[in-house]
Amino acid sequence: MERAMTRAVGPRPGFTTHGATGAWVALLAGWGVVAFFGLIWVAARIAAGLFGGNVGQFGTDFVLEVVEGRTAAAWPGTPTLAVVVVASLLITGALTVVVGAWGFVVGRLPDPVDPVAALADNPGLAALKPDAAERKALELRPYIKGPLMPCDVGLALGDLMHSGPTLYASWEDTIVAFMAPRSGKTTCLSIPYVLSAPGPVIATSNKADLWAATAALRAAEGAVWLFDPQRITYQPQSWWWDPLRGLATVEEAHRLAGHFVLTVDDGTKRDLWGPAAQDLLCALFLAAAYSGRTLRDVAKWLDAPAVPTPAELLEDAEFSLLASSLRGAQNGAVETRDGIYQTARTAAKALRDEAIVSWVTPSTLPVFDPRAFAAGTDALYLLSKSRSAASPLIAALTDTAMRAAERRAERAGGRLDPPMVVCLDEAANICRIADLPELYSHFGSRGIVPVTILQSYEQGVTVWGEAGMAALWGAATRKVIGAGVDSPRLARDLATLVGQHDVPVRSVSYADGRASEQISLRRQDIMEPAAIRALPPGTALLLATGGRPALISLLPWYRSRDADRIQACRDQLEGLIAEGAAR
Repeated sequence: MERAMTRAVGPRPGFTTHGATGAWVALLAGWGVVAFFGLIWVAARIAAGLFGGNVGQFGTDFVLEVVEGRTAAAWPGTPTLAVVVVASLLITGALTVVVGAWGFVVGRLPDPVDPVAALADNPGLAALKPDAAERKALELRPYIKGPLMPCDVGLALGDLMHSGPTLYASWEDTIVAFMAPRSGKTTCLSIPYVLSAPGPVIATSNKADLWAATAALRAAEGAVWLFDPQRITYQPQSWWWDPLRGLATVEEAHRLAGHFVLTVDDGTKRDLWGPAAQDLLCALFLAAAYSGRTLRDVAKWLDAPAVPTPAELLEDAEFSLLASSLRGAQNGAVETRDGIYQTARTAAKALRDEAIVSWVTPSTLPVFDPRAFAAGTDALYLLSKSRSAASPLIAALTDTAMRAAERRAERAGGRLDPPMVVCLDEAANICRIADLPELYSHFGSRGIVPVTILQSYEQGVTVWGEAGMAALWGAATRKVIGAGVDSPRLARDLATLVGQHDVPVRSVSYADGRASEQISLRRQDIMEPAAIRALPPGTALLLATGGRPALISLLPWYRSRDADRIQACRDQLEGLIAEGAAR
């Protein structure tokens, strides 16, 4: 009767991959015997040196004398007890060294089912390693003088697990990250990226921790602009921005209106009345911009669907076709007109909140200039609670600053130098830019590095749809998937992208009292979906264009060499937050 058993070799592949166990045992046994008697001879020489006596040459005669118990002939004049004690110590020490060395070697052998080992050999990541990243930085930024600083090289993605070098995204890369809450989004990505940006930086967040940890340090590089209409940091307003400034075309006004309509929570209403509401807001914004009015006037026009003033202003500005479209919406069926205006009012609810509208209407405070921002090294922090009324203004200001940087890059010959870093944390909640996937396709070539951080793939689908999210995924040259991604779909897709490898499988058969062993190879996923979901905090899966996926260890700010400075900045500004909250 024959029985067979098959299993994956584990935990690590053996040295006898062809079943030559007997030969290895015989070889090790033979050399083990030689080593044993060699240690006894060495012990005898040591004992003879300590207590007197003689020891002949090591050879078969010495071995036979020891085996036959003729110790007087093996080490004449030397106490046998001394030889035994010294030999015991030597044999114990030798066994300790051998066992330790064996454990060290075996411990370094790769586990055939270990994804870290399977992904460690990845020639496609050579362009992300420090030397190549420095060469790329000099190529993209030829105006750098002197030795490269760490912030000049690129954005650090993490340390490659096992082999250890830090991998960098270059200044022509675009990044998208999927990380669950409390998995290191701010500590490992946002804070380090804001601090390492060599030029202007935009950072969005729904909490104060990013601003608290970095604002004082960024102040040494340039001005710090804090947009916080909901007083998340409890800091007073110190500037304002005019969304209508420079609004000169229907396309620009339509784009501004789109930021508002995209935040309508009711997807059915947005799809039904959204395009018409966007056209309405476009007309009202353009009428206000050309007549020197403000967003407060736009809010009043939304409450009076029949008022002819906006259409008349458009006619005066020679936008007759847009004026005709506006009159058509005003004079249409009452139910249709009310649906359009109500959707527009819902989209523009920020204009009903005095705490918010004061940030985007004229005041005696300094005014924010996106063009000057793109030319400097300032930092712009945009804070808002998730899905708040201020979200469209955050999206609009981010979009305006990025387009100002793009125009400056075009005037400079194609690239912005120093590059702009745009860190969009909570992008699906507080910074919805409708054509962000399209912007990703060319921002890298302009020296604008967007970093979009999402909690899941599905969260992106709710904003940009299936096609848009697929376009964003495809256009991102660096994709970081961190801990806590609970999307079964994304986990399955990632398992496919990570690929498969050959795993040794041992088959043992028993027949007629004999055992035979055979080793074969089996293809299996390097990382199963469950393993991707269970990535531990502080680690991430990196997908880089042109290379195989890799596992990396993220780099939290509190492990950097600037940790003390960051902590001091954090303590200082958190104290200001506490003081503001106490008022």
